[in-house]
Amino acid sequence: MQNIHYVLISILGGLVVPLQLAVINTFRHSSGASQIQSTFFLYIGGAIASLVIALWMDGTVKPPLYQNTSWWMWLSGFLGSLYILCMFVAAPHIGATNTLLWIFLGQMIFATLIDHSGLLGMQIKKIDAFKLFGLLFIFIGGLIMLFGEYRSTIK
Repeated sequence: MQNIHYVLISILGGLVVPLQLAVINTFRHSSGASQIQSTFFLYIGGAIASLVIALWMDGTVKPPLYQNTSWWMWLSGFLGSLYILCMFVAAPHIGATNTLLWIFLGQMIFATLIDHSGLLGMQIKKIDAFKLFGLLFIFIGGLIMLFGEYRSTIK
């Protein structure tokens, strides 16, 4: 597999998400900040980290060429905040595991549609039976996890 290092980098990125969820939840409880305020402070930390990493990797930070962008390209920060907020709202009620499983399923469904359509210039990768079965297995796995938790609460 020639792209194994990208798979490993992706797994590392995935390992960070539940840790981030737990850290920000602890921050929220300790600081008394609301979920949206906690998200704001998370993004301040992320902006600082991005600056430090950019300086370390590139040696500088250049302003973007605003004239080459469209208005909707600036929605990424909003979408990231919405993503984080959804996790922070759900996790205290359904737990980190269930939250991340259903977030993952939502990501996989939409990523499959993006790949299939080539939305926003992504390489087209058509939907096939294997992808549909993979999504179905994730869904079934989520239902099994929910059933297991439901069963343990009625004892």
